[in-house]
Amino acid sequence: MVTQATHIKELLVWIENNLRNPLSLDIVSEKSGYSKWYLQRMFRRQTNQSLATYIRARRLYLAAFSLRFTQKSILDISLEYQFDSQQTFSRCFKKHFSQTPSTYRKAQNCDFSNLMLSLSLNQPSDISIDYVEVKPDCYSLVGQYYSYHIAIEQLDKSHADIRNQIKERFCDEFNLRPDRLYALTKFIPDGEQVRVDYFVAVDKEIAKDKALPELPQISGGFCRFCYAGKPIVFNEYIISVYTKLLPQFNLVRREGFDIAQHSYSLDSAGELHLELEYLIPIVPDKAFAAKTSPHLNPLPKGEGI
Repeated sequence: MVTQATHIKELLVWIENNLRNPLSLDIVSEKSGYSKWYLQRMFRRQTNQSLATYIRARRLYLAAFSLRFTQKSILDISLEYQFDSQQTFSRCFKKHFSQTPSTYRKAQNCDFSNLMLSLSLNQPSDISIDYVEVKPDCYSLVGQYYSYHIAIEQLDKSHADIRNQIKERFCDEFNLRPDRLYALTKFIPDGEQVRVDYFVAVDKEIAKDKALPELPQISGGFCRFCYAGKPIVFNEYIISVYTKLLPQFNLVRREGFDIAQHSYSLDSAGELHLELEYLIPIVPDKAFAAKTSPHLNPLPKGEGI
C-alpha cells in the first residue's frame, strides 16, 4: 500500500522534472489523483509548506543558478521558469532574495541564503564543517585541465560518471596511480549552458618526470567538510553544505576553486569506498573561525586537504 509520504515523494520528483512547464494547481492535482483541497492539505502536512510556495521557491532556485552560471537574459530566465513577465519575476526574486536579479548576477561573491533544496533529495544530517586557512605555499600541485558543459538543471546533480571518466583518462594518459588524487572545480557561464572547469592534479613530487603544468595558486580561507562512504551519495552532501550549512553560518562563497582530495578503497564487502576532504573558498568570517577553532589546523606543506 502506497503511503501519503511515498505519494508526495513521487510527486516531488515529478514537480522537479517539470519546473519549466506550467504547474497550476489543477495540473498538479490531476497528476496526483487527489482533489485540489486534499492535495494541498496533504502536501502541507508532509512538507510543512504550501504547494504553491514550494514550486515558486524551486523555480527561483534554478533561476538564481541561471543568473549566476549562464549568460541567458533576465527576460528569458523569467519566461523559462513560468513567470508571466520580467517585472513579475524581478518582484518575486527581490522578495525572496532581498536583491534584484541584476544585482544577484553581478555580485562578485555567492550568497546561497534562501535557496530551497529539492525535497525529492535525501538530506544528510551527519555533516559537520570547520574553517581552515590555506597558506600560499601549502600546495605544490601539477595536473591537467579538462572541461565539460551541462544544462543549468544539472548543476546540482551528480557528475560522478563524467568526472570519473576524466580522472581515469588523466591516470591512463600520464601513467599515474597515486594514492591521493586532487580535483579543482569551477563553474563558468558559457552561453545558455554552464562550463565546468575541472583540473585533475597530483603532488608535484609524484609527477616530477611528467610534462604537467602547475595549477593556480591555492590560498585563503576555506570551509571544509569530510566524507567517508559510498561515492554514489556524496553529491547530496555537497548540495546540503552549499544550501543549508553555508547559510546557517552566514558564510559567503568567494571566487576560487572548490578543492577535493580523493582516496578510494574496497570495503569488506568488496564495494567501492570513498574518503574525501572537500574545501569551499569562503569570505573570511572571524565568528565562524572562532566557533570551529578546535578544528582550525593550517595545513602543513606537502599534506593533502
